[in-house]
Amino acid sequence: MSDNSELYKYFEPTVQHNTLALSNIHTLTSWGVGTAAGILGLTGWNGFIFFLINWAVISGLVLGIKCQGKPSVYFKSSIMDVAGTPMLNTLLSYVLVWTLMHALVYIYD
Repeated sequence: MSDNSELYKYFEPTVQHNTLALSNIHTLTSWGVGTAAGILGLTGWNGFIFFLINWAVISGLVLGIKCQGKPSVYFKSSIMDVAGTPMLNTLLSYVLVWTLMHALVYIYD
């Protein structure tokens, strides 16, 4: 009986809505952080370390504020949905904006 209750623990449209909202948060913050990294002139590993620090801060804020410390209530695989899974897509957006802003500020003076 416990396996059957696990099947109906989550309402799928709500989980999809939460995942979409989380994706929007991560995408918009990656654009902002990428803009900041480009304007600050970060290059190489400094830019990636800047991304990882900001990723940890944003994920912590989402876990603490939006999920109220209980991500398993809002997502199926809890912390992996909040901090791990969308990282590669967000990293690609970050690198795109980071290089664009760096080129606009420092190369085309």
